[in-house]
Amino acid sequence: MKMNPLLFLSSILLAFSNSANAQSFSCADFSIVGMVSDSLDSTVYNLSIEFSAPANTFVNYPYVSAVLDCNGDTVATGGMFFFGQFGQTTSDYPVTVSGSLSCEPFTAVFVYLNDAFVNDTCSLSFGANAGVNHVEDYNSIFTIFPNPSSNQVNIACDLSQVGSKYSLHDASGKQLSEGKLTATSTLVDIRNFPEGVYFFRVGDQFVNSFKVIKE
Repeated sequence: MKMNPLLFLSSILLAFSNSANAQSFSCADFSIVGMVSDSLDSTVYNLSIEFSAPANTFVNYPYVSAVLDCNGDTVATGGMFFFGQFGQTTSDYPVTVSGSLSCEPFTAVFVYLNDAFVNDTCSLSFGANAGVNHVEDYNSIFTIFPNPSSNQVNIACDLSQVGSKYSLHDASGKQLSEGKLTATSTLVDIRNFPEGVYFFRVGDQFVNSFKVIKE
């Protein structure tokens, strides 16, 4: 059966329009909720970025490329760190400080791949004037070690978080396993997974995502 040329053209335009609007998140879904200095390197700061999209959303290859002060000067730089971050989680992004942090507010240049695998760049303002806490460590609720690991990883948590869920995902976001934190220290066996990069999503009320390397 032959299709009306006008109808065929309309279907192509509709498909293109739906594809162009496939992105399910935007810069508005990211915000900086904390900034803390690294305990091992005083030149490194970790920016805690909250991703408020739905929990099943996965953003690819996010990172902070630079931090600008109130004059627009670059005072810190970063690079690729995570393979991704899930919605409803907060993750720490490291940057290396190269200038003074006295001129607030700051602006983080945040880069990620959208659903169409096209780079998007966001400008996220933060600092005392933006209501960001400079001292609270949002990743202190959960920790994962050793990392890298070849056999097991240990998920440590506050006593208040015992009973929270965790799940293990590959670099594409596919869930491989899940469980619950049975104590303040829970061992998770990863020996049957091939070498590579994985992500743990941990917590119910306070949710974080962690990159783990399997050797």
